[in-house]
Amino acid sequence: MKILLSFRLIMALTLAVLVLAGGAREGSADGAFVTGFSDLPLMEGMTEIPDTDVAFDTTQGRIVIAFARSAVAPDSIRAFYRTALAQLGWRETATDTFTREDEILNFDYLADATDTIVRFSLLPE
Repeated sequence: MKILLSFRLIMALTLAVLVLAGGAREGSADGAFVTGFSDLPLMEGMTEIPDTDVAFDTTQGRIVIAFARSAVAPDSIRAFYRTALAQLGWRETATDTFTREDEILNFDYLADATDTIVRFSLLPE
């Protein structure tokens, strides 16, 4: 549990640094998937933040983290992913948390007046 809390703290700090740094590479999300995820669609209008993804396997399962930016409000992003993930077999267990088999997919949002940054994190259950 301590490791997970420390990991989340590190990721929260990383997210803050990304917001302050500001850089997002523009690109088309049409038919694209979030880097590191085999079946997590990148919502149209979102751009991934380059060089922020992390992916590795542990004895308990895989861990994947990626960040994307959008001009869309968090509620619209939530609505998109609720629909998309249900079609891919994910079950929403709490707001911004989904499970499938032995994995948990979380969404974290940081929004300001112009942008929303989303952190996608996949962890073993």
